[in-house]
This record gives sequence, structure tokens and C-alpha cells, in this order.
Amino acid sequence: MLFSLPSLSQTQVKIADTAKNPRGMALEFKLPNGGLQHMAMLNTPIFSAAQPETFLASIQAIQPDPATGKPEPEKIKAFKASHPDSLAQATFLANNNPPSSYVNSAYWGIHTFKFINKADKTTLVRWYFVPQAGEKSLSNDEMKIAPANFLEQSLIEQVKLAPARWDMIVTIGIAGDVEDNPTVAWAAEREQVKVGTLTITGASPQKGADCEKINYDPLVMSDGFAASNDPILHFRSPAYAISFGKRMSEQ
Repeated sequence: MLFSLPSLSQTQVKIADTAKNPRGMALEFKLPNGGLQHMAMLNTPIFSAAQPETFLASIQAIQPDPATGKPEPEKIKAFKASHPDSLAQATFLANNNPPSSYVNSAYWGIHTFKFINKADKTTLVRWYFVPQAGEKSLSNDEMKIAPANFLEQSLIEQVKLAPARWDMIVTIGIAGDVEDNPTVAWAAEREQVKVGTLTITGASPQKGADCEKINYDPLVMSDGFAASNDPILHFRSPAYAISFGKRMSEQ
């Protein structure tokens, strides 16, 4: 298994670890039969767009003004007013400070997937990873003084002392649950099953590591998994391919 814990914005630009932006966890499972299973997750339970067009508009809205070098508040305000599907994640981020450590953050799959058994029965699922060390966010005072890019080094040092572990929790969907909109969370009372534990026993800088050479496409799935019709999920595959190509060519 290979994993990646990047502190990247959704535009793949390095941001300060104290900024109120999503963080991600990406996993690649190498299976005994040669198959692969990818998981690309965020530390928010919902995404910032229900449609690819909203995501594109959000990137356009935050482009800096050449005169000031900063995004234009009026453009951002207009985007939010015209794209209500962007508000759920923005509200979550506004109300939750960034994690104090990768080890103390939960990570959600955000999309609905399908488990298909040998009898061809389909079960709708979503999953997330819960840190055994507990969730902990930076305080407002810590956000002011924490180094800009402390999360990676903190992870490296923490796993030298003890393994980092997350419980993988699968939420079981029922008829009527939203399948194709990652901005809508499922009801909290849905059945949840612990299906395994992720353990990290060592970490290194991402730059130059084996995980940097992997395109963590969430549509790379093993037997028994299938994608829902979520347009954002299907949009991620070609978008990741382009981003991966640019990263490998250092464009």
C-alpha cells in the first residue's frame, strides 16, 4: 500500500498549512491478484461543487487581480451567490479550523460508491477514516504562530514515535439517499461498520517519494467496487490525469 497526505488546495497549488482549505489523503492498495484500489479523500465530509461547472467557476473567481495580486472580493461574492452548491463545504471550513496534525484529522471519501457482491447485489456506501488519536484542530492562537508548512514534518516526526492509525468506517446507504451529489451529506443515523484499520509506520517528504509518481484516480477500483453517477467523481479522473501529467513534466 502507498499513501499520500498532501497539503494542497484543489488547484494543486501549495498553501500554508494554517489556511482554511481542504487537506487530502490518497491511498493505493496493491492487491494479491495484481489489482489496484485507489481512494482519494478530503478532510471535509462534503465537496465544494455538485457539478464540474461550479468547480471551474470557483477557480476562475479566485484568480488574483493583476493590479493587486489578490482575488477580487466582488468576484468571489458573485460566485457564491450564483453557485449555492459551493456553500456547504465553505461553511464547514469556516466553522472548523485546520487540523493540528495529519494524524489528528478525519478523511472522507465524499462520493457514493457501490459494493457489489458475488450474487450481484448492490449496496450504496460512503466511507471515511477516523483517527484513533482523536480529532484535533489548531486553536485561533496556534493558527497565528504555526509555521507555514508544518504538517508534513510533523507527520514524519510523529510516526517515528508511534504508528499513526485510522479506523475505516463504511456508511451503508438506503433507498432515497443522495447518490450523485457530493455536497449533500447522508443522515447521521445511517448504519456504520468498521471494516479495517489503516496504519502508517513511517513517513518521508512527499517530494521525490514513490507516492509522488502515482495518479490517485478514484475511479481505479478493484473487483466488487463500482462508481455512482456522481458527475464530480467522473470529472476527477480526466482532471487528475492532466494534473498528474503537468506535475511529472514540472509544468
